[in-house]
Amino acid sequence: MVIFLHPLPSQLNRGALRLRASVVVFCLTVFFAVAGCSAHRQAVTARSETAERLSEEARQARDRGNSREAQSLLEAAVDRNPTDYEMRLELSEVLMANGSSAAAASHLAKVINQIPEDPRGYIGMAEAMYDQQNLSEADHLLEKALELDPRQTRGLVLRGKVELARRHDERALENFYQVLAFDPDHIEAKMQIAELHFQHGDIKFAAPLLRSIIENSEPGNAEQAPAQWLLGQCYARDERWSDAARSLGAGIASRRASALDWYQLADASWRAGDRRSAESAVGHALRLSPADPKALALRQVLNHQPRVAASSGDPVVTRLSHAEAEPAVQPTEAFRPQGGQ
Repeated sequence: MVIFLHPLPSQLNRGALRLRASVVVFCLTVFFAVAGCSAHRQAVTARSETAERLSEEARQARDRGNSREAQSLLEAAVDRNPTDYEMRLELSEVLMANGSSAAAASHLAKVINQIPEDPRGYIGMAEAMYDQQNLSEADHLLEKALELDPRQTRGLVLRGKVELARRHDERALENFYQVLAFDPDHIEAKMQIAELHFQHGDIKFAAPLLRSIIENSEPGNAEQAPAQWLLGQCYARDERWSDAARSLGAGIASRRASALDWYQLADASWRAGDRRSAESAVGHALRLSPADPKALALRQVLNHQPRVAASSGDPVVTRLSHAEAEPAVQPTEAFRPQGGQ
């Protein structure tokens, strides 16, 4: 015989109450968990939005030329959103520009650890190492970056500079020409190539590159003045005195000119027959270096021979030029343009 035992009403009520209590506890747990997640998401979103605002304010500060304010704003942005590696990269660039390569390297190490497949972190760290004269480490980092992306012109330019620091001019030139193969209008690479050709006596290769920088850059561009100045020196070596005086005059306007710079302009102006410009330039030279013998000699010539213009074949004063300060090297095959440049 089977006996069925039915629960008493009181037992049924206690079971239902326990079940109901468990359901309530579960619901409350879910509710607070969801509420907590929502609050966390809102806090993260708020921090991210604040970081973006600070980052935008930093860009505006950089546009105004206030790099210190930009650094402060970006540091605050990174503190708000430490996982945003783009902000860290931006901060590292500002730190480098402000001369804080060690601080930049600290941020770049975190970028590399977070995104090891992005070449920009390695290039930024290489720039910091180059700034600290650690050429071997910079070279190692650039090798890694260019393995990830061989077309990184920023890395190729820096590798060229590393080779220049090692006095490997031919290797440096190869890197700069490689930049132009990827970006034919890259101004810094053109300037580096032109300077190398100028130093090695290859004026006919330097001048066209400099003219292209001047012709293709916007008026007032920071690169125009250095290109004008170097082109003027090219013309002076070629004894094209009118062209030399015009280019040197344009280049010196935004240059922290030395006494030698002003003397070079005065010499070119005198040889071009522009006595007034020569007098003005030699006056600047003597204010910076009152005892300079060549500037004094030129002023004496100007004072005593006001109507006699110098000729390129019979100089009235000894010309001191960049070519004399650094004797020109005869052109070599290593310094011929590559890649159709």
